[in-house]
Amino acid sequence: MNAPSGLQEYEEVLARTRYPKAALQRAFRTLMQRQFVFGNDFGSKDIYELLNDDEVRPFAERLFDVFGWRLQFNTSGNIKMVCLMPPIAEAPDTPRDKREAHQAQPLRVDEAIAILLLRAYYDKAIQSTGLVNGHADWHTDGLYDLWKEKTRKEPPGKVRMLDILRFLKNHGLIQASLPPTFHEGMPFTVRPSISLVAVSEPLAALKRYAREARPDADAGGTDQEKVEA
Repeated sequence: MNAPSGLQEYEEVLARTRYPKAALQRAFRTLMQRQFVFGNDFGSKDIYELLNDDEVRPFAERLFDVFGWRLQFNTSGNIKMVCLMPPIAEAPDTPRDKREAHQAQPLRVDEAIAILLLRAYYDKAIQSTGLVNGHADWHTDGLYDLWKEKTRKEPPGKVRMLDILRFLKNHGLIQASLPPTFHEGMPFTVRPSISLVAVSEPLAALKRYAREARPDADAGGTDQEKVEA
């Protein structure tokens, strides 16, 4: 898709589809910000349907392909989802110096740990048939307990943990109604998107972290360290 033909195709899509230009722009912005859009969510159902439109979907796939990204659609069963997969997820064996143009923002260590723990819990829920429409219900007490068990370190404080939960929610990895302040036992739902962003053996990764982490590293210092997404 070169610049002239790409612009021309965009105008043609606008002429053929029933969606206005502002709706397309909003849908593309939302997908780039969140990476995941769910068809059963009240706030994004319209965006999911727009991206699946017969006129919009082929154009969107070609548009993101220009940047090396791939749109992944799940439109059957209970899990209705559109995912924007980055190049680094498509080619994990790509040499580091070739990735820099597409490198995502680095995660803080505690964010990466939270994602691995969510994946571990989700995998366990699958094995125990604990999923409801592809989702796994959990709560912060369970997250705290698993954090201490698998990392051999204390979880972040309440303020930081609430920030992590907001981060996970904003990126479509959990569904939750988060209060202004943290309190014990807050419920949330782990979404199926977690299986697309976390490694397939999360507990092995956490064991390596626990083994390699310095015993004298304090929680404040850990929060400031960063790892690659």
